[in-house]
Amino acid sequence: MKRLALWTVTILALAIALYALVYVVVGERMFPPQLADSFRARPWGIYPHAFFGAVALALGTLQFRRRLLVSRPKVHRIIGTIYIAAAALTGLARLYMSFYAFGGTRTELGFGLLAVTLLTTTSVAYARIRRGDVAAHREWMIRSYALIFAAVTLRIELPILIASFGAFTPAYTLVAWSCWVPNLLWAELYIRVSRARETPIVRALRAA
Repeated sequence: MKRLALWTVTILALAIALYALVYVVVGERMFPPQLADSFRARPWGIYPHAFFGAVALALGTLQFRRRLLVSRPKVHRIIGTIYIAAAALTGLARLYMSFYAFGGTRTELGFGLLAVTLLTTTSVAYARIRRGDVAAHREWMIRSYALIFAAVTLRIELPILIASFGAFTPAYTLVAWSCWVPNLLWAELYIRVSRARETPIVRALRAA
């Protein structure tokens, strides 16, 4: 089940990463009609968000593969460094774009908090590994990637919500929150379950 879940996340992440790169290459023809005016007015916000988000989304899946960590630790560190930079740039672009988000204050707040939370979790993950705290670094990276994965959950949820509401605006307002809050809650649950299964040696190292 764990392997199936990892492959499912990987396939979905790569699919949306490819979609985001096409978004960058094709440009305005990919813009949703309701968001097109805002995107055209702020290309320096939307294109970096799409490009660096695609990089973080694709590379993040590799960081949870234990075989790579054990057999190629240097590669793991290089990929991790690129991921952290890409996630930070994505968060900054998302924060900027959140001030102009379609749908009003609730949408702006939802996407703005997503950006701030992404920047926070990614920064803490980086700080923890710089201190050599591998266990805490892993947990904060899980939180960070759960927020990056909002790009996937948004594109799954938005068509369903539009069909349910019969309109784009209320669906977009809700998805500004539903694309990332459940992801973060799931990450917290996974982290707590993982802690409960730790061996006494790992617990001792964490407490040291």
